[in-house]
Amino acid sequence: MRRKPNRNVKSGRKPKRKLSVQSLESRRLLAADSIGVTPEDTGEFLLGTVAVTPVFFESDGTLDPSTEDWDANEIDQILDKVHESVDWWSDTLDELGTVHTLDFVVDDLYARNPVETPYEPISRPSSQFNRYVGDFLTEQGYGDATSIEDGVKRFNHDQRLKHQTDWAFTIFVLDSSNDLDGVFPRGSEFTGAFAYPGGLFYITPSTRPTSTYTHEMGHIFWARDEYSGGASWDSHRGYYNTQNLNSLQNNPDPNFVPEPSIMLGGFSLQQAFEQNRSPATTLAMVGWQDSDGDGIFDVADVPLELDAVGYFDPIESVYRLKGTASAVALVNQNSWGTQSDITLNRISELQYRLDDGPWLVAASPDQPTVDFDLTIEIAESDFSTIHWRAVDQSVGVVSPTITGTTTSPAISNTSVSGIAFVDQNSDSLRDLDESSLGASTVIISNPDGSPLFAGASLAADFPAGDLPSDLSEFQTDATLSAVGTVFDNKIASLESADAGNVTVFQSFNLQQQRYTERWTSGGAAEVSFAVALDQPVGQVSVDAIGLDASSFARLEAFDSIGNLVARTTSEAIAMQESIEVQITDSSGRISEIRVTGHAGTGIAISGLRFGHAGSVATDASGVWRVTDLPQGSYRVEVVPELVIHQFPESSMLIEVSNGSSDMIVSAAARVDSPRHNENLPADTNRDGVVDALDALLVINDISRNDTRILSPTEVGGDDIDVSNDGMVSALDALLVINRIAGQQSDGQMSPAFGVGPGPSAEAEAVATTTGRQMANFLPPEIQLDQNALLNQNAQLDQNDNGEPPMLNFDGNRAYRDGLAPAESIDAAQADDRNNEIEAESESSNNRVSRQIEEPFDGLGIQTFSTETD
Repeated sequence: MRRKPNRNVKSGRKPKRKLSVQSLESRRLLAADSIGVTPEDTGEFLLGTVAVTPVFFESDGTLDPSTEDWDANEIDQILDKVHESVDWWSDTLDELGTVHTLDFVVDDLYARNPVETPYEPISRPSSQFNRYVGDFLTEQGYGDATSIEDGVKRFNHDQRLKHQTDWAFTIFVLDSSNDLDGVFPRGSEFTGAFAYPGGLFYITPSTRPTSTYTHEMGHIFWARDEYSGGASWDSHRGYYNTQNLNSLQNNPDPNFVPEPSIMLGGFSLQQAFEQNRSPATTLAMVGWQDSDGDGIFDVADVPLELDAVGYFDPIESVYRLKGTASAVALVNQNSWGTQSDITLNRISELQYRLDDGPWLVAASPDQPTVDFDLTIEIAESDFSTIHWRAVDQSVGVVSPTITGTTTSPAISNTSVSGIAFVDQNSDSLRDLDESSLGASTVIISNPDGSPLFAGASLAADFPAGDLPSDLSEFQTDATLSAVGTVFDNKIASLESADAGNVTVFQSFNLQQQRYTERWTSGGAAEVSFAVALDQPVGQVSVDAIGLDASSFARLEAFDSIGNLVARTTSEAIAMQESIEVQITDSSGRISEIRVTGHAGTGIAISGLRFGHAGSVATDASGVWRVTDLPQGSYRVEVVPELVIHQFPESSMLIEVSNGSSDMIVSAAARVDSPRHNENLPADTNRDGVVDALDALLVINDISRNDTRILSPTEVGGDDIDVSNDGMVSALDALLVINRIAGQQSDGQMSPAFGVGPGPSAEAEAVATTTGRQMANFLPPEIQLDQNALLNQNAQLDQNDNGEPPMLNFDGNRAYRDGLAPAESIDAAQADDRNNEIEAESESSNNRVSRQIEEPFDGLGIQTFSTETD
């Protein structure tokens, strides 16, 4: 875990806030909680915190004569060397005047208590270190390791977890205090100290000078030797894959004089050690490179990512911001190691600023990646604009700022975005009192209206066996292949027991002459799953299944000419666990991807999806956005949820350039529902009178089709949207019934329904009573109980046409037009029938009112009918 520096809380105005901030991923943290770190990555760059474990060996004389013996004073002296050597790097970092820190935790358990061994290590050739180091690893529980390097890596990783540091390495110290020359025997591969780079270990005779300890530690973090006979001038290593330009070996300049460097030898090394200096290229190999001179090394100088939408709610006087924030790793260019993309940066604070005021803290998550839902109490008069950003306070990197106003939302940069609202004053501008249109559908298509390029390939959709070379019959607009040294390029779809008996894509190993579900990096079995797309896209996702205790999936995306445009690595995946891993490019340039297991782990792949579905919905604030579209022209259509809203344009053309476009403002007019009688709202059948049949039409419609929002395809039929709110619900039936009751109350009739767009006066009154927010036109929460409404004991079986039955006022089965299937009726008979229903209704008004009112008593709906004498 990264050390958390103390921070001073900023002063300033702090509105009240409610917030929810949590880790975005419920990750199984196998290493320090930094983005991109795997158990294999124990020393990728020299920043943050480092656990150092010196291990001293003590010969016990059982195999080799014991010529060396540690004593307390000698142990203290060598531990001082260890501390001085690591401090040299911290002090040298401080001399550079950057924002960075470097701290060490020295675990001296195996130094204060030397590890017994039957060997006398300093008397053995240097190549035999595996004997005593191997015994130590076995005693620590790593006897099943595949190599010394593997065992030490696992030990280092556990030390990292134990001490909660970013990195860890081990120093094996061999007592040489009694040895004549203090080095390994003649003929050894190494005479003095030597190291295994990349967060592993170094081995040194105890009597080597502190500068040697310091030099060897440079190797742990990828620095190369620069002396003659060391690493070549044209070799590269480190996070930036830096060239070894200060090296004497194979240097093309015969007169080259190297700068003093801790990675040289002799006088130059000693000079660098005493002066706390080394060349820029040497320091770059350990991660210390500041290309723009701002005091932040390149590995950390990457803007944070803030992906959010915010808006001001004038009704509650709060500002809401919801989204995610994440640190972003610089692509690791190291030609050695795992090439994990790692950052130690964190989201220490989410900040906002009102107009030109100071930055204020909205939340302090202190996580590498978070999602959040912030609500800040703030008055309209407090601001004109509001700015948001994510900040890493310890390093000083921030996210791009997103800005909003009281009427315009704050939206992170995206390919296409917009806002939809009800334009009550028809000025095409959003005012605070104008309602947003949530749940509207936004359709993005090609300029000619054809769907966007998108597709999917699931292994289970193919017949078992080799995939055909032409996948067009499976509607797969991509070419699938395997890429590996000892692999055929063909792909098969086969079930895998190791993947949990799931059908997955498999490659064919030419050496073993068999199919394998394991996609992995490193070694002879390295093989990648390659997908070449017929058109560029901005999004690709893969279903990856873990094949190890902890697997990692890596996706790399390339443009049409083979340039790497994006790379991502999954969280740890448990054995047989399946997760979706997505890779995106904001400019939509992905033409090919390659997928494999990362850091030596293996994954299985069961499917992939690519492209954009082309349809999104507006959120509660009326905001919508579409990300990662390729550059070009698109048609945008915004369809309101309710038919009582109408946009002036059915669709529009927009241009996406450099991953963004102008915001689309969709101002909707309020119009009458196509199923509303604007002249006499309760007259649902438009016969000029309001009677029981009008109520029955609504009730039977609800019985048949349920309470619902009218769809654009339901523009014809009876005018059952009595309330003119774009929905059909119990409210519509109730309004008709109240109208009928008002007509029969000796002049105590309710006022006539208003004419023109908007809900009627009675609808407003009932809506207020039921708690419905008509201004927002939300779906009703009232669910009509058909049995209770007319006759709680009625049997709702199917009629002869297989439709739900309709009921009359007596609770008996009713047929369309009031007739049984065998009957027929003409216009004159219909009038007579209507008169009969009117007479029956008048004589039993009290009974009807009770039957209609009683089912709604528990819903808190107030009726406006009056009892007749």
